[in-house]
Amino acid sequence: MAKIKVIHVYKDFNVYNGLIEILTILAGGMDLNRFELGVCVFRYGGNSFGNNFERLGGKIYSLNIPDRPGYEAREFLELYRFFKIFNPDIVQTHVLKANFLGILAARKARVPVIIGTEMTLKDIAHSPLARLRDRLIQHFVSLSLRYSDGFMATSEYINKQWYYSRYEKKYRVIYPPFNLEKYQAALASSLSKKDGSNLDGPTIGFIGRLSEEKGLETLIQAMPMVRIKFPRVKLLIAGTGPMEQRLKKRVQSADLDGCVSFLGFCSNAFAFIRDLDVFVLPSRTEGCPIVVLESMAMSVPVVATDVGGTPELIEDGVTGLLVKSNSPVELANSVIQMLTDRDRAERMGREGHRRAFGEFHPTKFIESIERMYLELLGEKGLS
Repeated sequence: MAKIKVIHVYKDFNVYNGLIEILTILAGGMDLNRFELGVCVFRYGGNSFGNNFERLGGKIYSLNIPDRPGYEAREFLELYRFFKIFNPDIVQTHVLKANFLGILAARKARVPVIIGTEMTLKDIAHSPLARLRDRLIQHFVSLSLRYSDGFMATSEYINKQWYYSRYEKKYRVIYPPFNLEKYQAALASSLSKKDGSNLDGPTIGFIGRLSEEKGLETLIQAMPMVRIKFPRVKLLIAGTGPMEQRLKKRVQSADLDGCVSFLGFCSNAFAFIRDLDVFVLPSRTEGCPIVVLESMAMSVPVVATDVGGTPELIEDGVTGLLVKSNSPVELANSVIQMLTDRDRAERMGREGHRRAFGEFHPTKFIESIERMYLELLGEKGLS
């Protein structure tokens, strides 16, 4: 029996992010005796995580189109030509422009099954101008849904943002997985605390992109209140991004230099999270934050804002605490609760671990993806 040829479409394979990790998990876990997995991107310059994706059994196809305004027509035509040559059974597109162009090109090329995918919220961009640009693209993506056979979102909240009743039967929610390989590597390592200096005081932490929507200024504003109760508390911030220098200046102006440490890029979030007493996610907006699943998998209790898809992951008071966004006082109080009642915090950590492995295990995700593919092929009489 011929393999089912699946092509994912995304803008590039040059920056490691949540989608690239999910595609890597698929390459490592899908039944490659039944499916042939590839990713078609506008740009790819070669890198270690691309090599790893292909080592696991996936294949990257780059159209080698420059990242410049006005190249959309070329991107569409090159996608169309690629689909005609490769002849995939399934095309799954991802996020904004790749959704719009990929769906239309696949339709024109008569690809049997076409699936659009959104992993982010409509207000995620860092500036009003960028959000205006995204709203324009989102409008065209919405129009293109009529040409797709399915539309996948990674949380109910994202799904509601993209929902149109006339396409009701097309929608599916499949939650993203955590990376089991990185989890096991973190457990196996014997590293001590990340900065080596906070073995005798409570440690809270954040890992992610240092950008406006992550709400880190709120977390920094909360720290003086936490320090009143816990003078030796440490806040560790891992990651890079456009807000990094501004955040460092905020820390200096608040006289928090001895309390807050910026650790830069961290390749394994689990290894960072493992040694925290509390993980904090103070975001303004979130789609479905995988870092919450990573914290739960590591049995680390979470304090997070009640935004986007985050409440779908955290059961408030059971696996973590949810607070309002942009509220330093409420954020500080919840962190203090976690650090004060350690028995309760540890119970939340254990419950979070149970929930992560029970509901968000990579195997469950891969099974859901494969089932979606087979169901949609079956609807076309092709399975």
